[in-house]
Amino acid sequence: MSRQTETWLTPERGNYAVMVVMLFLARVLRRRVLSHLIWPISLYYLMCDGTARRGSYMYLCRVLGRKPTWPERWRHIHAYALTVLDRIFILGGKKSAPPYTVRGSEVIFAALSKGRGCILLGAHIGSFDALRAVGRSAACKIRLRVLMYRRFVGATSKVIEQLDPDYESAIIHIGEPQTMLHVAEALQQGDVVAILGDRAPDMRRYASIPVLGKEAPLPVGPLRLAAITGAPVVLFSALRCRDGSYDIRFEPFAEHIKLEGTRTEQAQTLKAWLVRYAAWLELLCRRDPFSWFNFYDFWKERS
Repeated sequence: MSRQTETWLTPERGNYAVMVVMLFLARVLRRRVLSHLIWPISLYYLMCDGTARRGSYMYLCRVLGRKPTWPERWRHIHAYALTVLDRIFILGGKKSAPPYTVRGSEVIFAALSKGRGCILLGAHIGSFDALRAVGRSAACKIRLRVLMYRRFVGATSKVIEQLDPDYESAIIHIGEPQTMLHVAEALQQGDVVAILGDRAPDMRRYASIPVLGKEAPLPVGPLRLAAITGAPVVLFSALRCRDGSYDIRFEPFAEHIKLEGTRTEQAQTLKAWLVRYAAWLELLCRRDPFSWFNFYDFWKERS
């Protein structure tokens, strides 16, 4: 285990006025129509947000195996902008919310049948908010709690989140004294606790794992959480398709993560699980190279 000195923890960027306008347009225009207005916005961020531009470039070089073209870099930023737009329609519960297909819902129910709740482990790829739509559906209704770090959430995100009155109540805040207690209580009640595992606010605790050909820091916290609580772990992804729908998948990962032996042996166990997680993440990135949204120096190539 090592310590990382630079992290993704920076204030969220965004234009509050633009988001207010987008919310207004969402009331009168359909999602497909509004999506055509996103191109100039994504071009603006490509040209003006140097951190996102460099992070996108370094990632695309690795996943594509070559230097990306400027249109490909624009496409990457644009893919993220479209998921932000979709948040408005997902959280607002609008009739024009993106359709989705679900694969592997039986994996969730099988995990919950153990009576220990369930930890959903995802990544910053595709749409995390699509999970909320699935949780509300009659076919796969689950009680969902979300572990999130909220210190640097910007005004634009808060405007969107206010569209869903239940959004804040479902969040368990990372880094607070009662965080572990709230997680344990949720799992004991048979809830699903979701967390993204490709970055974390506490970067003192991570393992260096090969991702797309070079070692990168992946947090051990989500897996330690599973080991402490005894909850089964299920992988979750929601990739945006070309037609604007979402392909949502649940995949089995671990029935029970056990940490036994010395501290070194436990670290080796965690690293082995993280290697499996990284392999899953790589498959998603290669399946849709433009849907991973870690727009920062993930591999620490500039340090």
